[in-house]
Amino acid sequence: MTDQQSEMDQETSQPQEQPAKAAGINGNAIGLGLEFLFSRRHQGAWSLGPLIHESAPWVTAYVLARLGEIPPPRLSFTQRQQIEESLDWLMEARTPQAGWAFGGDSPDDADSTAWAATALRQHGRAVPQGALQLIHRCHRPDGSFAMHPEPANKAVSGPGAADVTAIAVRALSAIDAASSEFLAGHLRTDIEMSHGRITSAFFVASTLMDWEPCMAPWFVVNAVRQLVGQQEAEGAWEQALLLRCRMRLQLQSAWPLAAAVRRLQRPDGSWAGSARLTTFQAVSGNGSAVRPEEHFDEEGVLATVTALSALAIGDLQPGLYFGSDLPFRRL
Repeated sequence: MTDQQSEMDQETSQPQEQPAKAAGINGNAIGLGLEFLFSRRHQGAWSLGPLIHESAPWVTAYVLARLGEIPPPRLSFTQRQQIEESLDWLMEARTPQAGWAFGGDSPDDADSTAWAATALRQHGRAVPQGALQLIHRCHRPDGSFAMHPEPANKAVSGPGAADVTAIAVRALSAIDAASSEFLAGHLRTDIEMSHGRITSAFFVASTLMDWEPCMAPWFVVNAVRQLVGQQEAEGAWEQALLLRCRMRLQLQSAWPLAAAVRRLQRPDGSWAGSARLTTFQAVSGNGSAVRPEEHFDEEGVLATVTALSALAIGDLQPGLYFGSDLPFRRL
């Protein structure tokens, strides 16, 4: 065998990088967005920026959950490998208390744990039973889920929050009547809930639209329909969340919104960030209060992965819908 033949054999034995397919009207936008997103991945994780790396556990879980909605042909071999490495990183970020925390000195919380569980499940990984038990312990009598379990530390337990409840229900794959009423009430009144991680008109709605089919009761879906039909969104982050809702509901109004979202994409493939995440740290001393700390999506990681996953959902749809955009009645 010649040296040239040997080199050729070695080359053909290695996995060859295949370009991601750019099928569909959103193909180019998704491909460019993925390139940007993976360029912001550092040491196996994503964060809100180089100066706030403590956000990595929550942000990585959220990004991986959204990447689980991207059809595999859209991802290159290298990107798929990087996703597997990031899933390994996420498992290593699990705390000794069986769940996940936002990062830094934060205690385990239901929100971070539920997003991590969702990310693992999206990619076919097993979810640790202890993580699901931690989420269960955050359930409140009114049907909501709080950030932290009761009654270990009253300083950080707090009331339930709609954004935490929506992702906790998805992670547990179970919904009760009280939780349904809690979420529907939030959607109808647009109450700003305290002790939530993200304040957004559409974040809760988009999260519960990702539940398993038929999990959401009719009156919860109707509340989402009314919200997304009456309110408009400003900025890439909010428009991407609104697009997810309209795509999931199969509304005709999703298609002009998708075009608007594509127009907001920047030359580097990103969408401008506007999301703000709040963490809660116990105050030193008597431990009777919490101190909120706000983090801004300065690099647009959350906005970008939300936008490209929403566009990917659109490409999986059969085309224009001919149903009504109005709320439906209970059968």
